[in-house]
Amino acid sequence: MVFNYAIMGYIDPASTGTLLYIIIALAASFLFTVRGILFSLSNFLLGKGFKKQNDFENAEIVFYSEGKQYWQVFKPVILALIRKGYPVVYLTSSKEDPGLTLENTLYKSKYIGNLAITSVYLKRLKATFVGMTTPQLDVMMIRRSKHVKHYAHIVHAPVDIFTYRKFAFDYFDSVFCSGPHQIENIRKLEEKRKTRKKILLETGLTYYDEMIQEVISLPPISKERPCVLVSPTWKEYSIINRFGAKFFEYLLADDSYDVILRPHPQTYISFPKLIAEIEERFSNNPRFSVDKERLGTLSMAKSDIMISDLSGIIWDYAFLFTKPVLLLKTDFESIEGFEGSELNPPMWEMKERKRIGREFDENELQNLPKIVKETLNNPCNVNIENLRNESVFNFGNAGEIAAAQIIEIIKSLKN
Repeated sequence: MVFNYAIMGYIDPASTGTLLYIIIALAASFLFTVRGILFSLSNFLLGKGFKKQNDFENAEIVFYSEGKQYWQVFKPVILALIRKGYPVVYLTSSKEDPGLTLENTLYKSKYIGNLAITSVYLKRLKATFVGMTTPQLDVMMIRRSKHVKHYAHIVHAPVDIFTYRKFAFDYFDSVFCSGPHQIENIRKLEEKRKTRKKILLETGLTYYDEMIQEVISLPPISKERPCVLVSPTWKEYSIINRFGAKFFEYLLADDSYDVILRPHPQTYISFPKLIAEIEERFSNNPRFSVDKERLGTLSMAKSDIMISDLSGIIWDYAFLFTKPVLLLKTDFESIEGFEGSELNPPMWEMKERKRIGREFDENELQNLPKIVKETLNNPCNVNIENLRNESVFNFGNAGEIAAAQIIEIIKSLKN
């Protein structure tokens, strides 16, 4: 049982914050389970929904996506598996997922409903291998099915694991890692918690495969003046949450450049009122626009500089476009409830971020236009390629590698 395992394996009696987090997580998990049972009962009584135990009986390879934005993570892997002759099932919780439109004789896809329905459906799943980007398996919404032999988490950012919520990877059988820093710290948590060692794979970032192809296919971009791309994270310590519309007032005070805001998709879910206020405040400014596209490739290509905080997109920008980055100084100190509370700093992105750009603090906001101009005129001289090679496995070929790794896992389960 998760409860006994968590209490006996993880709790430090002196760690009240950790205990509180686990109690909250267990309570949420219990509520999801109750909701799942109610939905199952409703479906049974009404004669609809789960007439069969599984639409795809005993599928070998299944991927689950919680949102349409993750299709770019799964697509390169799925296409590689199809090329190798392996059938694939793709399940999604988004009706607008592009993965629902892919057609191939070796590929099946299905929209499986909202949060509660999803939890019931996945609990009944029959498969050899299930891969997902959703963390906290068996802790929050998604619970292991007794009919699934292997669960894998597919990492979709180059960052360290410090900012993941507690027990993000503990109950997976494998993690498809993007870089060596993730492997190092997951092993440290396993040792600290005395949990079973997972298979940690040197995979890379599969969505980079997709973005590289998009960059290659982009048409020539023409513009009247330089462009600044603001791409913050969605969390409490982000640029948007700390400064709101005031940040963009400072930035737009100089009319010599345009500004594009690309919010993290989660911002619209977690802080809808705040992002709506910012969009409305500058809706009539011709120099301000908001990018809501699934991929931010066009905005990255159009811009000349990025401003961000602790968002993983800074690494995409640096590794794919080698353009300068301005980074708001962010002290990630409130780590209770996050994996970083059990790891020794510095986390990888705090250690390496100075290698891709210039930092500024909140006391310099009024001078932001000047800092932007100075950085554009004198970009830092950094060998991005070296940093990328140190930090990301299989750059540009991660989809093929992930497919080969999945096939090896399946073969091992048959032996």
